Amino acid sequence: MGVLVGRWLLVLPPPELQATYKAMLAAAQAHGNCRFWLLDLRRRPLAGPDLNEWFRDQFSPQLVATLNGPLFTAYLAGPHQRLAAESAEMELHLRHAATLDSYPLFFDEEAEAMAWLHAQQERAGLLPPAD
Repeated sequence: MGVLVGRWLLVLPPPELQATYKAMLAAAQAHGNCRFWLLDLRRRPLAGPDLNEWFRDQFSPQLVATLNGPLFTAYLAGPHQRLAAESAEMELHLRHAATLDSYPLFFDEEAEAMAWLHAQQERAGLLPPAD
């Protein structure tokens, strides 16, 4: 089982950013409904209220239903994004995601994020246990 990787190399306005998420969903479907995503946010803002609202209210429920199971997302965030990643607003967003069977977590290092995603795959019975 693979991991879908999304990286933004520049800042995009919300409509274009939404289109990239929709393209990732299509890629996930094309690769066996991949439910393990690594999203590198280090070169773009974490998101504004409009995108967060769209993601929470429209896109997240669609993800889990379309991919036939819970979504595990490892977000890579840089030091300049730590305040936003640890904010009360983000905490509410993460708690709401769990009610939709979506499990996002923020990481500083890609290796740590990939290890977490592989552990989720093992728990789901999609990978043999690591020795």
